[in-house]
Amino acid sequence: MLPIEQLIKILKANFEGYAKERKMMLDCLKYGNDDDAADEMMTFVHDHICNFTRAQNKHTSLHSYLVVIINNDANTVMGKYTGASPDGRLAFTYMNPGNNPVGGMDRNGVTAFMNSLLKPDPSIHAGAVQNMKFSKELFRDRRNILEALLRAYFNKGGTQAMLTVISRGDLEEAMKHPEKYTNLIVRVGGFSERFVNLPPETQQEILSRTLY
Repeated sequence: MLPIEQLIKILKANFEGYAKERKMMLDCLKYGNDDDAADEMMTFVHDHICNFTRAQNKHTSLHSYLVVIINNDANTVMGKYTGASPDGRLAFTYMNPGNNPVGGMDRNGVTAFMNSLLKPDPSIHAGAVQNMKFSKELFRDRRNILEALLRAYFNKGGTQAMLTVISRGDLEEAMKHPEKYTNLIVRVGGFSERFVNLPPETQQEILSRTLY
């Protein structure tokens, strides 16, 4: 545990000289691993923001006034203006997209990842991006497993699945040789785009997402 004063000092320094403390933050349990303690922190913030926003219909004379958790590429754009955060994220770098965990922080497999996505209450918002990145090999060789995963996800209350299907190494090669990957399409966050047309920082954010 760190005193709040020390935590603020570390974040203002963007972790320079505090590699040990940053590793401790990165190693903490994170949303996306079907860990109730970590996921409850996410759902607490989610519920607070959604319920506060929903209550604004009283002031707008609207029947409903709801949050939409679809950021397009705002997580990357706003990340440029956001300092370091106590999950170990460096200052002025991308944040997580939509309802997804921070890229690479979902470490317990695809079932745990999907179970975490199911925990926020979908009845108090107007939609949320659920990005999922699967390998072509999974589609080709273990399609029955993928079908079972998606069927279970929707049967448990999943409302949306936005799939990117690629081979391992495709994104890295596309960043090195964009002329060879002009038809590589990815889900960004509410829309699809040719990967090579995206800004480098958005490409990095998509690359960071776990590939199952």
